[in-house]
Amino acid sequence: MGDQRRRGGPSGLLLVALLGLVLGVAACGRGDDQNAGDVRMALAIVPESPSVEPVTLALTVNTTDGEPVSGAELQAEGNMNHAGMEPVFAELIEQEPGVYQSEGFAFTMGGDWIITITGELADGEPVSETFDVSVTE
Repeated sequence: MGDQRRRGGPSGLLLVALLGLVLGVAACGRGDDQNAGDVRMALAIVPESPSVEPVTLALTVNTTDGEPVSGAELQAEGNMNHAGMEPVFAELIEQEPGVYQSEGFAFTMGGDWIITITGELADGEPVSETFDVSVTE
């Protein structure tokens, strides 16, 4: 019986170690840098402190090597972080290589919003990223 407990001990420790490794790797995937495959997206909102008014969404899209990504077809969808509110939509138009801007994106109320960028790169690869935004009244 003592041998069975000894054999069970290391496998239990191994399970705990593997679980810790999996959770650690999953946590490393979350952060401020937005990333879709080989593409990195950064979102800026003009004005910087958005309120309930039309704003410009300025999205920079680069490869992980820092090269601008041109020719993407991208859309923005804004949703409150709680149910019951109508979403806000805008198309993002390329202004220069790797820089895309919205026209007419307007937050409908103050609070916490989630902006989801979706679309396709020039080669047809789908992309999707989310950004958290806080809007003042």
